[in-house]
Amino acid sequence: MIGAPRGLCSMEKFRWKGAPAMPCRTVARHSGAHLALAARSEHEAEQKVVGVGSCGLDYLAVVARYPEKDTKLRTENLETQGGGNCANALTAAARLGLSPYIVSKIGDDGIGDGIIAELNGDGVNTDYLIRAQGQPSPFTYIIVDREGGTRTCIHTPAAPLEASEISEARIDELLAGAQLVYFDGRLAEAALRIAQAARSKQIPILVEAERLRPGLNDLLAHANYVISSATFPQAWTGESNTADALLSMLQRLPHAEWVVTTLGSRGSAFMQRAEMPADTKPQKVQQLMDSLWAKAESGGGTGSSADAPACTTPDGIQIRVGTSAASDGPVLLTWTRDASELDAVGQRAEEAAAAAAVSNAETSRALEYNLQEASSSKADPISASVVVASAASIAKVAVVDTTGAGDAFIGSMLFGISTGLDPKRCLLLAAVVAATKCTAVGARSGLPYADSIDSSLLH
Repeated sequence: MIGAPRGLCSMEKFRWKGAPAMPCRTVARHSGAHLALAARSEHEAEQKVVGVGSCGLDYLAVVARYPEKDTKLRTENLETQGGGNCANALTAAARLGLSPYIVSKIGDDGIGDGIIAELNGDGVNTDYLIRAQGQPSPFTYIIVDREGGTRTCIHTPAAPLEASEISEARIDELLAGAQLVYFDGRLAEAALRIAQAARSKQIPILVEAERLRPGLNDLLAHANYVISSATFPQAWTGESNTADALLSMLQRLPHAEWVVTTLGSRGSAFMQRAEMPADTKPQKVQQLMDSLWAKAESGGGTGSSADAPACTTPDGIQIRVGTSAASDGPVLLTWTRDASELDAVGQRAEEAAAAAAVSNAETSRALEYNLQEASSSKADPISASVVVASAASIAKVAVVDTTGAGDAFIGSMLFGISTGLDPKRCLLLAAVVAATKCTAVGARSGLPYADSIDSSLLH
């Protein structure tokens, strides 16, 4: 396990404002609370959302290019910012006008003090953050490759949040008035306990499926909304393409109303469970999705990058809304593959689970990374609406760092679901917020506030 950078690891000596002896900028948004509150005042009542998951500190080293093996490379810039999927997504949601509450565990060190100050500065409630006595806070080294436009993360976790550390009374208090509860897939035991309580109170649940993790399957079983990374659907289901994989996710997750996957620079894809007459002729899901992408990417969909900017950054960078295309209402969908391929589907899922266990140095727990259920030979068609949305339009030279782009997307979806936006608008807004985030280093410094976004995307 790697340690914190020399000079930054002492709990007694480290302070959030401290900086290593190299070009470095420490980013803390202590002035953001009034802006978040101003955005929030546009709504008649507080829009409370709860997030359960990771929260920590990011060390972001910007380099000209990713280093080769056994070489030395000088950083162009080093920044420290708050990080963690859940904390980042809630920050994005707060800047759009929601009232987020975070549940996580950090150390009782100076880093932890800074983490709390930054979240509070953006309007994120930290009353349910647990401090681990005598323990350091979690942190992540992030190598930002300026030339390649990529980021590589090396995470050092802290003490896990145990289910017993939050009482039933505190859970009830936490969930009171919540419109949506979000889980980033971490802190599995505590998260599952809160998810069960949320379901019993009929509070909608959104689960992030970033990658295969132990305990994630149990959380997904409670999800009303699932948002995944580009690679997760195929890894989890074993399907050979994204369209079939999303359909399999709807099949396997009985409570899921929406499944959404981000697709990097292409955009995102969405399926919503729906009802329709049983005698409707089914369509192959891959063919439908291909036709929708062709429509969206040819400019035949809604939205247009030629329109006025959807967001303008403080530096004057303009982000334009992408395009989208949707099925004509619910469609009866079936898989591209047939029953004879199910063995291969199961084998691919097992291989993905084994690879995930190896990457986390948990080879003995490979079964916990997989669905652990054989694919059914019965694959009845599923009724669903389908939407695809392209990424927002932004000049390539304006993209500085993609760290946290997925978190920005999820934070925007939290806003869209909580405020009742239609699916297409949710996806287009999320793409704009994610693209805007990429104009600055780190997961949070580029996140926009509601007053910088075209109001037609927010209402």
